[in-house]
Amino acid sequence: MKIIIRQDESVSETEITVVCRHMDAQLEEILATISLVDNTVTGRRGEETCFIPMKEILYFESVDNKVFFYTAGETYEMSAKLYQLEEKLQNSRFARISKSVIANLNKFRSIRPEKNSRLTATLVNGERLMVSRQYIGEIKTKLGV
Repeated sequence: MKIIIRQDESVSETEITVVCRHMDAQLEEILATISLVDNTVTGRRGEETCFIPMKEILYFESVDNKVFFYTAGETYEMSAKLYQLEEKLQNSRFARISKSVIANLNKFRSIRPEKNSRLTATLVNGERLMVSRQYIGEIKTKLGV
């Protein structure tokens, strides 16, 4: 891989151009990392690569060693691992709520206590997510509850 950086005082906005023979896992991971800097996430839907604003994401979920993220109407697959996302999102309104889910706390409509010291979070789209016991303290702190 060759990286070229060219400084130009006349440029008003930084632009990143990727020229490649084909997309591979390494390149997808690099794009995912870059997109988080600009508050977007790179995801795949079929053969299409999409750049989705973080504010539109309801939650990230790991299923069968693959990470998916969900918006109000779409599902996308991404190459980053959940632990990598957790590290990058630790100072944001995203928080891990279970072993396999990181949720956007801004998309919580309500939370409700359940049996076994768990919480159920209802999202703005009506979907319900279970908050595991070990994550309740952090969730309540971030939510100010």
